[in-house]
Amino acid sequence: MKRHLSLIGAAALILAAAAPGAANDPLPGIKRIVFLGDSITYGGHYVTDFACWLAAREKPIEVLNLGLPSETAADLTDAEQQPHVTAHKFPRPELRERLSRVLEAAKPDLLVVCYGMNDGCYEPLNPERFGRFREGLLAVRQEAAKAGTRRIIHLTPPVYDAAGQKGREPAYDETLKQYGHWLLSKRAEGWEVADTHGPMRQALDRRRQSEPGFAFARDGVHPGREGHWLMARELIRLLGDESAAKAAAAEELFAQPVEGAAIRALLHQRMEILRDAWLTRTGHNRPGLKKGLPLEEAQAKANELTRQMQALLKPAFPGKISFWNGYLRHDFEVGEGKLCSVIAPATPLPGRLWAWKGEFLDAFPATEIELLKKGVHIVYLRIPNLLGAPEAVRHWNAAYQELTTRHGLAPRPALIGLSRGGLYCYNWAAANPQKVACLYGDAPVCDLKSWPGGKGRGKGSAGDWKLAMQVYGFKSEADALAFKGNPVDTLEPLAKAGIPLIHVYGEADDVVPWEENTGLLAERYRKLGGSIELIGKPGVGHHPHGLKDPAPVVDFILRQLRKANANAQ
Repeated sequence: MKRHLSLIGAAALILAAAAPGAANDPLPGIKRIVFLGDSITYGGHYVTDFACWLAAREKPIEVLNLGLPSETAADLTDAEQQPHVTAHKFPRPELRERLSRVLEAAKPDLLVVCYGMNDGCYEPLNPERFGRFREGLLAVRQEAAKAGTRRIIHLTPPVYDAAGQKGREPAYDETLKQYGHWLLSKRAEGWEVADTHGPMRQALDRRRQSEPGFAFARDGVHPGREGHWLMARELIRLLGDESAAKAAAAEELFAQPVEGAAIRALLHQRMEILRDAWLTRTGHNRPGLKKGLPLEEAQAKANELTRQMQALLKPAFPGKISFWNGYLRHDFEVGEGKLCSVIAPATPLPGRLWAWKGEFLDAFPATEIELLKKGVHIVYLRIPNLLGAPEAVRHWNAAYQELTTRHGLAPRPALIGLSRGGLYCYNWAAANPQKVACLYGDAPVCDLKSWPGGKGRGKGSAGDWKLAMQVYGFKSEADALAFKGNPVDTLEPLAKAGIPLIHVYGEADDVVPWEENTGLLAERYRKLGGSIELIGKPGVGHHPHGLKDPAPVVDFILRQLRKANANAQ
């Protein structure tokens, strides 16, 4: 068949590992592993599971998934190709068409090869076709040896499961069994072969004794996650780690408190990003594949995922780990058992700079996401329904003490007061002006009389006005109206400390009217000698918060964080 110059690469630079000490190292001298295979390899879950095993061993090895859907090791005839051409409008690619370019570009130390599922053409065993499959794998070994590949591991093809599949050839799994037996027989000649077919067949038959409808592959061909783990497990077993091979899933390979599922998800995401980018960059003759990012952009994303994996392997903060808009979120208790969330940037700025959001962590997060991209931590303390009252300030004091001592965050955070969150930020800043870098108010509440009181132009909120009376300890509405502890009343400590402010507000806001809140605060702050920048949004109400392009606010916060914490960096 005609062969074309083409490199099919799907690079996944992954945290991987070999055990320390040559005597215990199953992969001595291996720096790069390349996986070759068909759509099962392209799907990549067993490659990801294998990478989890390597990552848990804490020494870097590069793993590249170069699988290509529909591919064969055998050189199929036109007649053998015809059913696939009829069904899919293109012939199956053949590995040898691209092999030399793969080897030249990737330069693997170890090649892991898994073919066979497509090579028998889903028909009973054909001796002549079987011979071409053998020739194909022998050619792979010869080409790899010529290119300097140090080691090759073969996987026997996984199980073909015709049960419940209409029109499928029930004898085809016997064909794959024979392909696998031939590979296993080559162990006598020194070949390294991991048997996936035999254990998968045994596990399938055993499970069906109690679960007649069980299947590793719902379409009879492509195993699901459980089947992929079985494949990875047998490769791990071949490399001598029987203990790891006994795990029920790759996620279990990681010790507590590390979140194994989160690490595996990052590994798989990383593998797919780079796989698609390399396929697009190098070109191929297999139609219908997803177009990838430019390679440099994909590598940058992959590097960020790697840093997140490193953070999971060695968490910078305690508690439960999850994801928040693509960044690692750590939830743990501080002070009197209050839940604190720290969202960590992939690459923190020197000094561990941070921004503290007063309320509504998940609302309108564009500014926080941009700050994370720039290397700033985001913090949120979950104490809702306190409206910035003295009790809230007390909890913030306890959280600040723990965050800046035990967890090493910078001494002066930026404060982000969105709506009622302005009460938390301004009241804490007034009590702790020397601990604040700057304050960003986003349509912030600056006077309880305006909101929730509704004593001016705004709608107010009867329920929240009642709540304010309670948490602030007002005995009567008259006491609340006479209160002189609102942000508009307590600006002098901030002005004396030179705290820069920036506010964004909707000029048509009828919930927290800007002239009763931001406008009044700005007028008084400037009279005290303070600096405040105002960004109004014509025709906009209380929602949506923020700016379409948060760059002015982000730049302001970064500038002030660096300046205020210069001595701590």
